[in-house]
Amino acid sequence: MRCKIADVTFGITPKYKYLAKICEGFIDSGENEPECVISVTQADIDGEKEKAQGAIFPEYYLEGLAAFRKICDYLLKNKDGILFHGSAVAVDNKAYIFAAPSGTGKSTHAALWKGLLKDKMTYINDDKPIIRVENGECFVYGTPWNGKHNLGSNVKVKLAAICEVRRGKENSIEKISAKEMLSVVFRQTLVPDALPEMDKYLKIIDTVFKNAELFRLYCNTEPQAAEVSYNAMVLRRK
Repeated sequence: MRCKIADVTFGITPKYKYLAKICEGFIDSGENEPECVISVTQADIDGEKEKAQGAIFPEYYLEGLAAFRKICDYLLKNKDGILFHGSAVAVDNKAYIFAAPSGTGKSTHAALWKGLLKDKMTYINDDKPIIRVENGECFVYGTPWNGKHNLGSNVKVKLAAICEVRRGKENSIEKISAKEMLSVVFRQTLVPDALPEMDKYLKIIDTVFKNAELFRLYCNTEPQAAEVSYNAMVLRRK
């Protein structure tokens, strides 16, 4: 099958139906040959088992992770693209990413935005969006790997802001520096091992920080938390 992810056509031959199923919304029906062919071997699947550090996942799921890892490697090396583990949403054709370790509440906060904004907000990807630098600007793309609730769409939206989410009894938000956000980004992205890719990765991050406003949100799970972050991140910019 041919899939168009982050404006790149990939050729993928799934072993299991799961990978074909999650990619349905990203099928490329054009006639152009794939720019990159993704081949997942049993060794790749076994490698994902090792990375799971004892957690047990079915092989069909691990095939999907291995395929996505290869896609992300290609995007970094050739298209100035990185995976960003976060919940990305679109409002007024601008993208906002909520970032936090798993279980901290980024998806919960994105859901509060949906409750507040209704149809004004669209999920780009609730788990693993891609950020690409294109002519000095940054765009957020949906991917087939969009979290356990399958919230996302095949869209491309210009990046406006990144917000670190932390739990708090009271709701407050502040702008932070690139230096403060850097450790967050290192935790939420695939950091390459090889020096040439690392150099490219750091240049991408630098461009992202120049294009996006950076925030830190302390929040609870009440609807008022969404009002606080929305007012600071969106309304103030209008």
